[in-house]
Amino acid sequence: MYTTIYQYLIFHKQISLPGIGTICLQRTSPHLDYGNKIFTAPVYNFRLNTETDKPSKEFFIWLSEFSGITEWEAIKRLNDFSFDLKKNISSSAEVNWENVGKLKRDEKGNIVLNSPHLVLENERSAIAEKVIREKAEHHVLVGEMDKSASEMEELLSDNPVKRDYAWIVAIVLTVVAFMYVGWYLSEKGIHTSTTGNQSVIKVK
Repeated sequence: MYTTIYQYLIFHKQISLPGIGTICLQRTSPHLDYGNKIFTAPVYNFRLNTETDKPSKEFFIWLSEFSGITEWEAIKRLNDFSFDLKKNISSSAEVNWENVGKLKRDEKGNIVLNSPHLVLENERSAIAEKVIREKAEHHVLVGEMDKSASEMEELLSDNPVKRDYAWIVAIVLTVVAFMYVGWYLSEKGIHTSTTGNQSVIKVK
């Protein structure tokens, strides 16, 4: 009966035992362990609530179908199991229910459950190391402009990229030279005398 009730407890998360209380399966969420750089696995254990001990009808239906008995026989089996369990707790120091925990009475005579922490095989701890991808290109929205990572790095850099302006100076000088030649030809006219030497050599 211990194994049968344990199976129901795993699938339905809780079960009420007459005269003892309700055993619930509770889950502790995983958390980030900064020191060891891991996400810890979720931990499971059982808790006993002695305030409620009335079994649900769903359990009797499940037990009758699981064991192939009538609901009346299912009720009788659970009551007998709870009576024997309570009797064993009172007569001995503690009762060890495999995978659930140890049931015993405290100093005030109340039944308590000491449940071990369980970690499932498919829910293990995971490594939590930050992955840094250097020079990875991605786009971000800055206001209404779409900028790449390299463009934003250039804009936010303390040392802006120096540009070579020599070719701009060369183009400007070339344009000025062409403008001067055009002005000169428009003033003097286009003929051979304008391009020759106009000085007169005097022979003595």
